[in-house]
Amino acid sequence: MNETPMQTIESTRNLGVLEQLILIALFVLLCLTVYFLFNIGNRHVLQEKKLSFKSKHLKLIFFVLLGILALSWMIGNSGLLLSILTPFIIAGVFAYAFNPVIKYLIKLGVSRLLAVIIIFVVLIGAIAGFSIIFFPMLVEEVASLVSALPDISKSWYGRVSEWYEGTIGEQPAAPDTIEGVLESFNIGMQSVTDWFTKSASGILSGIGSFASSLVHLVTIPVLTFYFMKDGDEITDFSKKLILPKSRRWVFPLMHKIDNVLGGFIRGQLLVALIIGVLSSIALLILGVDYWIVLGLLAGIGDLVPYIGPFLGAVPAVFITLAVDPMKALWVVVAFIIIQQIEGNLISPKIVGHSVGLHPAAIIFVLLVGGALWGLVGLLVSVPLAGVLKVIIESIIAWFRLNYPQWFRP
Repeated sequence: MNETPMQTIESTRNLGVLEQLILIALFVLLCLTVYFLFNIGNRHVLQEKKLSFKSKHLKLIFFVLLGILALSWMIGNSGLLLSILTPFIIAGVFAYAFNPVIKYLIKLGVSRLLAVIIIFVVLIGAIAGFSIIFFPMLVEEVASLVSALPDISKSWYGRVSEWYEGTIGEQPAAPDTIEGVLESFNIGMQSVTDWFTKSASGILSGIGSFASSLVHLVTIPVLTFYFMKDGDEITDFSKKLILPKSRRWVFPLMHKIDNVLGGFIRGQLLVALIIGVLSSIALLILGVDYWIVLGLLAGIGDLVPYIGPFLGAVPAVFITLAVDPMKALWVVVAFIIIQQIEGNLISPKIVGHSVGLHPAAIIFVLLVGGALWGLVGLLVSVPLAGVLKVIIESIIAWFRLNYPQWFRP
């Protein structure tokens, strides 16, 4: 007998509940197994080598495993969580970035509410000025760029095809044309052009649809205002949730996390703003079309550590190379100069090494974050990895303090 769609949905839901119950049962069983293994092992060793396993240790293992289970659930439902939490995350980042400015104004004798109002007035004025001067140009450039993408992709195809036929295509074992190479992989030229056009248009339209979303345009400023105004109350409330006996190690841990997140978030936002402005000015001087859009993309790309400067430069070089190869060479030179200024002057002064991760580790977490959450993952993976590093270091320090015999040679 065939099931109706409602019966199928109900069966899937019941199966999901059953899987969760099985995971919870396995979780409890694992905690009990660890507890009994400790007790069984202690019966067969000398008194001085016995491992003490009290209720506090069972609680620690329970919460660690619970955290791992919660993290796995968050990864499995990352799409839903991101759609809900995105306005809160963006508002929190803005409030966190402007918190030093609020504290500075408070030191001058201004109340916190007035300090927040001053910052909002300045930001609204800056946004209004930018909108009056640049927003019409930005909209026109985006529309022009989207309509020009098919011609740009065909120009690129023609240049690559000409180069291929004059070099590799002359070899006896190679296909004569690019079309032959694509046909050998069952790919047509039109499909390549369509893919590039749809991908680029999708990115631009995605950015535009998010920016024009009425819900986000309303909720993000409102949330930012309340986060900034009630920052002290939120901090005090969070501290009250911590048990008194745990505050002596939780508060220092929170301070370390604040140093990592604060230095990285504020530094990256300021550096990205500087790079976006410098890139736009350089492209304007070189006479590159779409200089506002390309400079904006360069600034956004710079938010991603290490690979961000390369990602931000690619669109400008790609588009310019399709029109004027000599001008594209100057664009490359300009971006190299800007990135050298950033790497040797701007970033060391503003960002420093606040995250404390090895470059190889940063590249690894970027790959993981990009694979799990796309563009958002590239932006948040490094600060999250920095926070995770601080937490792991604190856990190891706790074990060194309570179980020094484990770390003796």
